[in-house]
Amino acid sequence: MLTDILIDVGYHLICQGRRGRDGQGAKPLRKSNKEAAETREAIVASATDYIRRTGIAEASLADVMAAAGLTHGGFYRHFRNKEQLVAEALSSAGDKVVAAIGRNIVKGGINAAVDGYLSTAHRDAPTPICPFAALGSEVARSGHEPKVAATAVLEKLFATLARGDVSSEARGEAIVTLSTMIGAMTLARITSDSPLSREILERAKEHLHR
Repeated sequence: MLTDILIDVGYHLICQGRRGRDGQGAKPLRKSNKEAAETREAIVASATDYIRRTGIAEASLADVMAAAGLTHGGFYRHFRNKEQLVAEALSSAGDKVVAAIGRNIVKGGINAAVDGYLSTAHRDAPTPICPFAALGSEVARSGHEPKVAATAVLEKLFATLARGDVSSEARGEAIVTLSTMIGAMTLARITSDSPLSREILERAKEHLHR
């Protein structure tokens, strides 16, 4: 009797293992590389919007994952830590603002880029397109990886505003232009409920127009 029971148990375990290998049992199949990449992209996209809207410190991993429609437990299958995610979110947000400024330059030169950036629509957006205007000094208080990502974004923005001119003079003008744009937008967002906010935007535009 005991032998029969042991044989039955052994056979049951073998069948369970076969079903797991065939994908028909309880054991879940690993995600394909494509699915894993798509999930990772969804997390970065969620973080890109969520962090600009709430700030770095306030954006918890659980909230970011929930916004992506995922559970918190899956985060560490894709990222080492929050710092890595913030860095990738900054890069993603940076690519968006680089593209927007580039499109405006093609349409109407530097003046169009300045006007688009220093607009009341950008100021009042819950999720500003520019990560620097949205996050202010938070990036400066972040770890090494976010700072490296932010520096790379700034270099792209300087190159875009210089319109391919690699001279020292063009780079200098681009640095001054972007610094003025980010500073003015940050101050305008701080004072958005007052006439001073619009004055800051208008004065900055007048100063930068060529």
